[in-house]
Amino acid sequence: MIAAIMLIVFVTIAVLGISTFIVEWFSQLNADQINTKCIYLAQAGIHDALYEVRSTHNTPTTNGYFALGLSTVDTGETYRRGGTAADLIMVDNSAAGANASDLIGLKIQKATNSAVPVTISRMVVTWTKTGTARRLRSIRIAGSDRWSSGSGLSSPANAVFTTPYALNPIPPSTTAPTTITVDRLRFNGSMSGLTSMSIQFVMSDASTKTVAVYPATNSCQFTINSTGKVSGSNIYRTIKAIYDLTPNNYSTTSRIVDVEESNIEITSP
Repeated sequence: MIAAIMLIVFVTIAVLGISTFIVEWFSQLNADQINTKCIYLAQAGIHDALYEVRSTHNTPTTNGYFALGLSTVDTGETYRRGGTAADLIMVDNSAAGANASDLIGLKIQKATNSAVPVTISRMVVTWTKTGTARRLRSIRIAGSDRWSSGSGLSSPANAVFTTPYALNPIPPSTTAPTTITVDRLRFNGSMSGLTSMSIQFVMSDASTKTVAVYPATNSCQFTINSTGKVSGSNIYRTIKAIYDLTPNNYSTTSRIVDVEESNIEITSP
């Protein structure tokens, strides 16, 4: 009798153990499948954004743009695109050059037509040159001075805009964004001998983007963030891709220059 009872207990424990193992194995298998599906969905968001940019590219009016927000790929399967203001500002240095006391030829653009703000609060300008040292006196964008200083600032010059500058389209508008000319960065004397210049764009959401603007490198980069999710699961996968439009050779050399996975879930817009 005792042996029979022990056998029953042993079999019960064994069956319970095997059942638990099977349940956990299937749960892990399901999680792995969802993980894989989420990464594919995030990739779809990146690829669709690039298609949208290339489809709307129209020189010299716009570099192209893509929409943010939630997109459904299949029932319960979605990707969402978003990012910081710094991710969504394009800075085109392909025509940048020194002209007397000015740095000219820069263009900027909002990378999306979605109703999110992309606003510059200040620009930190850093430069090196041979010969006489110079000071930054003013920054003019789209025909108006956004910052100026009578005495000027030496490098690195922290130029806080009088009024933050919002790139079009300004929310709630969702019209197509267009390129905006940075008319000039004016210094207090000739910039002959300029060897390098970079600008850190500090945005209204405190995000930053630093761009080498001189010498010109035919670069115009922006960042796409895409999160893939499957309904009913808290699993997500986010991909961050940096794309360079290379304006002077757009059709042949535009490319993704960096891609990585992020642990930040895109939850808006």
